[in-house]
Parts: sequence; structure tokens; C-alpha cells
Amino acid sequence: MKREATLLVVHFYRLMKISKKAALAFWASIFALVSVLGCGAGEGDEASPLTFEASTERGVFGVKVEVVGGKLPLNAPFELLVSVHRGEGLGEPLEGRTLLVEGWMPGHGHGMLRQSEVDDLGDGRYRVRGMLFHMPGVWDLRIKVIETRIEGDYRVVEDDQVSFEVKL
Repeated sequence: MKREATLLVVHFYRLMKISKKAALAFWASIFALVSVLGCGAGEGDEASPLTFEASTERGVFGVKVEVVGGKLPLNAPFELLVSVHRGEGLGEPLEGRTLLVEGWMPGHGHGMLRQSEVDDLGDGRYRVRGMLFHMPGVWDLRIKVIETRIEGDYRVVEDDQVSFEVKL
């Protein structure tokens, strides 16, 4: 391997007509970048839990998220199973709610390249399809729960959200 790397540096040096030192520095930085970005990215390491559970910001709903397949892949579609309950913890299961689920990179100011789809499985369980974290880094998995109900003569719409930090 060392011989091939040396030949690569010498060939690059001759081709680009730059100093050997500059060629060596260039290839050293390329190898360093590849090793940093390529090492274990997206393999569902221990820094990224596979189950998340929390109450929404105002405590209206309890949300539990499980990653289908047991890992969060990098740049590959994955699915989530989400359970929604009344109040904090695992209270009354809530079906028939609207869930908006997205991935957001706070450090980059952008989200996923696709929009997720949510299926109501009944008994407070929902399947989220079409998730894809397309680059390594810190992601926020954002879930907004929207509930519409009738109280007397009024239609009440209530929403609350929760966010889980994920590192890939």
C-alpha cells in the first residue's frame, strides 16, 4: 500500500508540475478527508439511539419512536414506528391524529431532500415512510402531532411537537 501511495504522489507531481512537497500535502489531505468522512458513517453507532421517547414541548402528547430495522442509515431510506399517547408518558393511545415528521440539520439550516409519509396503524401507532438522512452530521428528528376534536359547537385543533437529536 505504501508503494502505491508513493507512486500516486510521484505521478501527480509529474502530471501537475508542482513540487513534491505540495503533491504530498495534497494527497495527505485527501486521504485524511476520506478516512474522516468514511469511517463508520451511517452504521448506527452507539451515539445514535434506536428508540426515542419524550413528551412534546407543552406536555400535550407522549411520543415514542422506534427505528425499523434497528439502525439509522446514512443516505438510505428508513422507516419509523411512532406511538402517540395522551399527556406525558404512555397514557391513553391516540389514533386518528395527523403527524408531520421531518429531519432537520440545525447546523446547516436545511432539512431532508424528501417528504415523509405517515400511515395510521390504529391503537396510537403510526408508520413513517420515506425518511432519509442524506449527509453525516447532527440531525433533529422533528415530530409534530395535530389533534382535531369537537368540543360543544366548536372544532378544536391542538398541536404540539417534540424533537430528538441524532448524530450520524
